[in-house]
Amino acid sequence: MTKKRIQVRNIFPGFLTLFLIAHISGAVPQQKRPEVPYVPTPEEVVVEMLKMADVGKNDVLYDLGCGDGRIVIKAVRELGCRGVGIDIDPVRIKECRKNAVNAGVTDKVEFFVKDLFQADISQATVVTLYLLSKVNLRLRPKLLRELAPGTRVVSHDFGMGEWEPDKSTVINDDDEKFPPVYDTFMLDFNWRVHHIHFWIIPANLTGTWQWTMPAISGNKRYSLTIEQVFQKISGKTFEGSSAVPVNVKDGRIRGNKLEFTLDLKQKEFLRKVHFEGFVKGHAIEGFIRAEGEPETKVKWRAERILSTFRPIDK
Repeated sequence: MTKKRIQVRNIFPGFLTLFLIAHISGAVPQQKRPEVPYVPTPEEVVVEMLKMADVGKNDVLYDLGCGDGRIVIKAVRELGCRGVGIDIDPVRIKECRKNAVNAGVTDKVEFFVKDLFQADISQATVVTLYLLSKVNLRLRPKLLRELAPGTRVVSHDFGMGEWEPDKSTVINDDDEKFPPVYDTFMLDFNWRVHHIHFWIIPANLTGTWQWTMPAISGNKRYSLTIEQVFQKISGKTFEGSSAVPVNVKDGRIRGNKLEFTLDLKQKEFLRKVHFEGFVKGHAIEGFIRAEGEPETKVKWRAERILSTFRPIDK
């Protein structure tokens, strides 16, 4: 009887230890695995990405899914900007920090082990990507929501769905030999074709804007309703109490700079009036000039009806 009691006392701590280990290991969240396989960006592609984004010393460049940190480190070392690299793989971030030490740029770069979807990217003036199309599509709303208008985004190979690039280029193009490739991490090993896409984050111009402008019969009140799909805008303007809309022509938004033309009727004549301005929150400030009078500019300020504002982070 005594012998059995001793055996129980000796065995129980082992069972308790195993139970606690199993319980604790189940309670600790596991490190999230990368969605995008690590494929280094070729040097010539890095150079073209930084050139396309026009990176300079006043920029803050964020590389989302930074791999070994080569884009950030090159930008900081050669162009004088500040850099931040974000990757979910701690092995890659350890490599980034080692590479930054070797390059002598540790005072101007930071690397973080983070999920890029959870990271704060609001301070970026340039964002670089080498992900996958499906990841870019999930990331797109975050870019449009968190980045300031005018922020430049450059992606190696993969696009943003229906958000068309402002500019694209190809390195080592051989489209006749190779078919287009989209979501495959083997791209760099099987093809020597690299597509680089560039976007500028557009200001949100959705809604109805109002302003007053001189006319032959005195000052008139105008309202402009804008519909926006990423960087493309369309709209209709109403003059005074008129129910007849004037369609916006040549409307475009580049960052926070807006330009469009209206054909305004003055007595029996149609007059082309060009508008340009900068979006500042819920106001636009700029100048108006009539066709044929390039030297004459009139100040212009429009304000948005707040209730008409709609998000564009789709």
